[in-house]
Amino acid sequence: MALTVQTNNAANTALKHLNTNNLQMNKALERLSSGFRINSAADDAAGFAVSSKLDAQAGRLKAAATNVAQAQAMVKTADAGVNEIQNMVTRLQVLATQAQSANNDGERNRLDGERSKLESAIDKIAGSTKYNGVSLLNGTAGVTVSSNSFTSAEGLQAVTLDGAAASTTFSVYLQEASATAAGTFGAGDKITVSDGTTSQTVTVSSLATGLGTVDLNFGDLGVKLTINSALTGQTTNAAAATTTAIGTVVTSAAAANTFQVGADNNANNRISVAFNNNYNTTGLSLSGDITTVANARTYADLLTTALTTITSNRSTLGSTQNQLGYVAANLATSVEQISSAVSTIRDADMAAEMADFTKSKILVQAGTAMLAQANQAAQNVLTLFR
Repeated sequence: MALTVQTNNAANTALKHLNTNNLQMNKALERLSSGFRINSAADDAAGFAVSSKLDAQAGRLKAAATNVAQAQAMVKTADAGVNEIQNMVTRLQVLATQAQSANNDGERNRLDGERSKLESAIDKIAGSTKYNGVSLLNGTAGVTVSSNSFTSAEGLQAVTLDGAAASTTFSVYLQEASATAAGTFGAGDKITVSDGTTSQTVTVSSLATGLGTVDLNFGDLGVKLTINSALTGQTTNAAAATTTAIGTVVTSAAAANTFQVGADNNANNRISVAFNNNYNTTGLSLSGDITTVANARTYADLLTTALTTITSNRSTLGSTQNQLGYVAANLATSVEQISSAVSTIRDADMAAEMADFTKSKILVQAGTAMLAQANQAAQNVLTLFR
């Protein structure tokens, strides 16, 4: 080989291998410090794509598992409330049986007094058992506003339902407290909501101004109206307090609650649970008293029917709990297996990476030494000039 000064081929070769080994050492160092074999798409394009999709799926499955846990809690809350109502219906059967017997002729009023209190407790549990604001036992879960006849000029910004009856038309009336100019509305005026049987009136103590709103709660009917400053009064002058119909709100039928229990957006990844059974005394058709033998016998028949309804519905709730339990177990297994697959693709084998790092480090040290030797080789040319 010719001796040259302009080009040091040995040094170039040593530098090339040094750079290659240094790159390998840095890559092993990155994997060791991060714990991942794939730190960017360039490390493994196909593996990066597959692991990213699997990782996203695992995230969705974990969210679905949380949904299932919440659904289980919701069903258990409903079942716990129904259990107490069942216990009270069983107690009512005891009272009705006692009231049918001649030996309790003088005690029927006391028995009936307990009956009245138990019925009141049934209504309270049915009306107050909720999960995250959703009533579970009074047949109003899944009820939405299907339509309303208000216009923006009438100032109704929103209608919120909380226990409103299903498939019901609520009429809304404005009652002006005194004679006012046409189209005006003042503090002290009243708004009434009625379902045709029950009515509730709320006095507007303060008016909305600008972009502000005022909430009017009609708790007896399960309706809340949010009004804004566009709300107006009558269109003609009134000489005295008057009431004017200003619109209606119509509710839908109760619908089942749907839970997303899978990673994909299709019917196979959803479970519907109906909480539209009404467990109050009206829903269970409990009416009457046990002050006479005849009344007690009639009431006992109603209780038998009510208990049959309750136990049948509880059976459905129990089946739903089991269904959700199996779904939860399957989700846990899916998350485990997908996480394992992602680990296989993306995680670094620390032992192998440490071995590569050690090898590359030694080669870098050796390459550095050889590059120094190659750079010194050109000094041999100077001997020719002596």
